[in-house]
Amino acid sequence: MNVVLLQQTATHLTRQVKHWDRRLRLAKSVLWEPRGLIVGVAFGLLIAMLSRMRPWLLPEQIALITALITLCCGLVVLMAIWLIPQPTNRLARYFDRRFNLKDRISTALELTAGVIPFPERLAEHQLSDAVDAARQVRSSTRLPVRVRVWEIVALVALAGLLAYMLLSDNPQTNELLARRDLEDAISDQIADLEKTLEDIQSDDALTEAEKEALAQPLEDALDILEQPDISQQEAIAALAEAGQALEELTDGVPPDQKDMYGEAASALAESEMTSDLAQALKEPDLGDAADAVDELAEDLGEEDLTEAERESLAEQLEQAAEALEENNPALAEKLREAARALREGDIEQAQETLREAAAILRQQQQQLENSPMAQSAQAAADRVNQGQQDLAQAGRQNENSSDNSQQGQPQDVQSSDQQSSAGTPQSAQGQQPVSGTPQAGGTGEDQASAAEGGEGVPQDGNAGDGQSQGQTGAQAVPDGQANDVGAGEGQGQVNMAGAGEGAGGAGVDTTAGSPGEGGEVPSGNTPGDTDAGIQEYDPAYDPSTLGGQTGQYVDAGGQEELGAGIPLQEGEFGPNPAGESILSYTDVYGDYQGAVSDALESGRIPIDQRDVIHDYFSSLEP
Repeated sequence: MNVVLLQQTATHLTRQVKHWDRRLRLAKSVLWEPRGLIVGVAFGLLIAMLSRMRPWLLPEQIALITALITLCCGLVVLMAIWLIPQPTNRLARYFDRRFNLKDRISTALELTAGVIPFPERLAEHQLSDAVDAARQVRSSTRLPVRVRVWEIVALVALAGLLAYMLLSDNPQTNELLARRDLEDAISDQIADLEKTLEDIQSDDALTEAEKEALAQPLEDALDILEQPDISQQEAIAALAEAGQALEELTDGVPPDQKDMYGEAASALAESEMTSDLAQALKEPDLGDAADAVDELAEDLGEEDLTEAERESLAEQLEQAAEALEENNPALAEKLREAARALREGDIEQAQETLREAAAILRQQQQQLENSPMAQSAQAAADRVNQGQQDLAQAGRQNENSSDNSQQGQPQDVQSSDQQSSAGTPQSAQGQQPVSGTPQAGGTGEDQASAAEGGEGVPQDGNAGDGQSQGQTGAQAVPDGQANDVGAGEGQGQVNMAGAGEGAGGAGVDTTAGSPGEGGEVPSGNTPGDTDAGIQEYDPAYDPSTLGGQTGQYVDAGGQEELGAGIPLQEGEFGPNPAGESILSYTDVYGDYQGAVSDALESGRIPIDQRDVIHDYFSSLEP
């Protein structure tokens, strides 16, 4: 058989099989790619659901992870379809079964490859039949590219649900953001503490003992901040403790000299006259010690000490001088001179010597405050205190935004039920009454109603022949405006509906009250309000709830007199004989909780007591 014919036939059939293979891979890609995308989106939806149950990931992080997983799933599907090679003989057998070719293509390829021995005449007919059968195959019909609609719908539905969960409010997002802010703030403080330690260790003006004393509180705070899962209160308390320890070093007293001053304080603590000096040296605070020495000098001149008392005081001063001899010889010498003068009975000399000792202490205190150690301690304390404030503010913005979004209550909105009705004075609504209503008096004088005490109701009188006519719904007259009321009729505008008519006598021009700027009455709705600002109504302090829980109203009793607009019968507002205002527990718990948070942020709380405080206030939650 012609070899060229065999090669041409084999090449034609191989190309045909590869063409069918590409068509098959395309159909598989269209079929399986949406399924891979569904898997990726479903995985992202699962992550979003878990992030709503507990603080885990932010919406943008979930979106990024979902996009990466979906892309990976899609790429994996395409790679599995297009990059996995398939032998030509295996593909030929597959398409023979798929197209019902009865093994024509696979047999022809084996004949051309010499795998099957064949008679020459029979081979020509077989190869020709295989080529004709391959030409008759319509791959677009036998290998259709189909898209399953329900899979596309499922993909779109999952993507829409995921988008809704990412765009809607997640109750865990604010907590997660606060936690992230706290972690970032703690990391910043760790880096700042390490930088402060490096600055202290590289300061050549400090001695090794001073470096060790300055570094110790910083290292202790650093060890606490580096602990895993540290709470905000623990971090703040650690920095507060470090800041206080550094503040104690700002006096500049070297650490190796504090024991010396402590020994001197012990020697002086036995006498009442030197107790203040002993306390100042124990801290030590040389400035306070100087003041205590001056007071001791004054006491020596005012008190008549016996010889035994002078001897005892002189002995204490000598013991203190012996303790101070090594590190503060100047002060020790003055104390010895004062002790010597006391033994000799020369009180004036002892006073002068003590005053000189006080001057030495003040000079030393000034030098210590300007020493490298004091400056380094102050700088480190300032940085630690600033870090403490930063930690206290970490996460607060997200918490505040969450609280504001949950409250959602508009301010400066008054219900129509709170508006004054006809015949009801404005003082009943918490407003200050307006002057200008004439009142009858025995002398015939017109008096403006006082703003204090909420007395804005006109009083009826019998004397006089003038009339004061109240205008229903009239505008308020500024407090302090003079009203000309004579024997005839006078018009007095009051902020009261249905005030009626009241008799007034012949009077004079009077002015009551103090007008504000421009002669206007302050608009504040709180008695004694100085800033004249409208404040939001708080139902917890509603007088109708006195003696009961918030929202439970009590009947005060009494009947309203026609035209007067006020109840005339007094009654109990609740079973509250002590006269105390009772609020519900839930209304005041938030204030106490805020006070505790502020104390934990700013105070020095020992580490071993933080869990106790936390558990206690957790048990108080309503």
